Amino acid sequence: MATRKKPSLPPDVPEPDLAEDNDPIFDAVEAGEILSSWWGDLCVATGFLTRIPFGAPEKKAKGAVAAAMRAFPLVGAALGAAGGVVYGLADGIGLSPFPSAFLALAAVVVLSGAMHEDGLADTVDGFIGGSNKKNRLAIMHDSFIGAYGVLALVFSVGIRVAVLVSLADPGQVAAVLIAAQAVSRAGLPVIISNMKPARRSGLAVAAGRPSQDRVYASVALGAALALLFLGPVAGLFALLAAATIIAVMMTLSCRLVGGYTGDVLGAAQQACEIAVLLVAAAAV
Repeated sequence: MATRKKPSLPPDVPEPDLAEDNDPIFDAVEAGEILSSWWGDLCVATGFLTRIPFGAPEKKAKGAVAAAMRAFPLVGAALGAAGGVVYGLADGIGLSPFPSAFLALAAVVVLSGAMHEDGLADTVDGFIGGSNKKNRLAIMHDSFIGAYGVLALVFSVGIRVAVLVSLADPGQVAAVLIAAQAVSRAGLPVIISNMKPARRSGLAVAAGRPSQDRVYASVALGAALALLFLGPVAGLFALLAAATIIAVMMTLSCRLVGGYTGDVLGAAQQACEIAVLLVAAAAV
């Protein structure tokens, strides 16, 4: 009886390595490499966005910060969680919602080094007080804060504290803080990838421009966290509000200073955070 020959592949088609595809050890190594890559990006992003010493960005390879921007929402979520823990502890020892909210916000500001608040104040000073592009950039670069910047900080802190007080419940406060901090940082790579720097030097320029896959990963991660912690309806409206803020900030920055700066990124983060908080408060 004739035996049937095993069909052979054309000479130009390599035979699949079924052993490698089905090898659990190979899969574990690949998963480990992915986790290691994300952990490295998270450490770089944490060192860039906070005062937590996970490794200074300047000590990393060129382009490391740009590549790590996909982890920006995770850093934001961690900051929000820290604020939620502080609020819960303050509430647990009997403090009322008002001082608890102040302490929670103070924890986030201290951990982030107030870099976004500083950017908000400088941006408002420059955008409102400047008469032309050169003058606006000079005002934003100045270390002194003007009346417009002070008022912007007062309104920013006041609105955020008021929202947390209105929520009151520690669980809700923690969830909203996590979503707001994550979403507000998820949009920053969008600005960087779609605009040119307004200056030739500075922290924003040194960070570099992220690739599109890093931008998509940041946005997707921020959106997932918003939907998870705010729910589908409030989460969707929060994302729409944040997207609107990003579009407005990009338009204003392009028109007034010809691009983005680190201060503009800080102002965008603050505005997005406030927008998400307000949406969350309205949805409760």
